[in-house]
Amino acid sequence: MYRSTRNLRSALSVLAVALGTVIPAVVFAQQGLKELIVGTWTPVSQYVDQDGKRLEPFGSNPKGIVVYDSNGRFVLMLQRASLPKFESSNRMAGSPEENKAIVQGSIAYFGSYSVDEKEQKINIHYDGSTYPNWDGEDQVRLISIKGDELSMVSPVSAVGGGSVHLLLRRAKPPNS
Repeated sequence: MYRSTRNLRSALSVLAVALGTVIPAVVFAQQGLKELIVGTWTPVSQYVDQDGKRLEPFGSNPKGIVVYDSNGRFVLMLQRASLPKFESSNRMAGSPEENKAIVQGSIAYFGSYSVDEKEQKINIHYDGSTYPNWDGEDQVRLISIKGDELSMVSPVSAVGGGSVHLLLRRAKPPNS
């Protein structure tokens, strides 16, 4: 009896460890892109491939945030790690050079999105953008998620052509 109880405990311990590693993997595998994309993301890198030439309009270490909610809404804000401060304490009184640096060093847009699981893409609709040429437009992003990283490729660029490559990491909660 002692031997079978000990064997049973050993078997249950092994099973508990195995299930502890298998169940999260199974749950993760069962989630689709639609569920996985929901959340807050921060940029790791962003570049534009213009015929083999790599451009980094927001520098090698961009700042920003991308949020996808579960109701199909999104917002994106990207900027260079260091934008120049205005001489004036009034953002409406920026010099032409200051305004140019801000416009060329940042982009923001928001709207709605849907995920095409089969094609591994996200369809976005712009409700508004700091690049107003996109207002009301629909675009597509090819996406993949591996762990806490979301990779997106857009065939449309606001810097004169090329494809945009954006790598995001799931944001950690504040104060963590």
